[in-house]
Amino acid sequence: MKKTGCSSRSFFFVFGESCFMKKKLILGLSLLVIGFIWSCQDNENPNVIEFYWEQTGCADPWAVNSNLSNKTLKSAVEEYLRNEGVVGARFTSIDVEWSGAVCLACHCKTGRWIYISAPLSQKEKLLELGFQQK
Repeated sequence: MKKTGCSSRSFFFVFGESCFMKKKLILGLSLLVIGFIWSCQDNENPNVIEFYWEQTGCADPWAVNSNLSNKTLKSAVEEYLRNEGVVGARFTSIDVEWSGAVCLACHCKTGRWIYISAPLSQKEKLLELGFQQK
């Protein structure tokens, strides 16, 4: 007797399906289960909030020039937040939201927004520091 890899004693044989149909059914059910599990995962953590800071020409509390690289700015923001006792805050990005003000004074906005994420427990502290909730 030649072995085909599909047992005639298997569960699926009861339904009279061929070996090809068995494999197709198993694959389909597997993909359905994986898809269901994946769709049930929530990508957003409800305990983390996003904040932003509108960068100024030179009046930001981390005291770095607004013309420095994003890497230098990221380090300065993260160090500032640690020094202020903000726990678990994470620098996420810098985006240009608008082209900048005509004003060139230190307090004028540059149009660059600095985004961070932080635990919900740090919300009040970040608002007190001047960050705005997204």
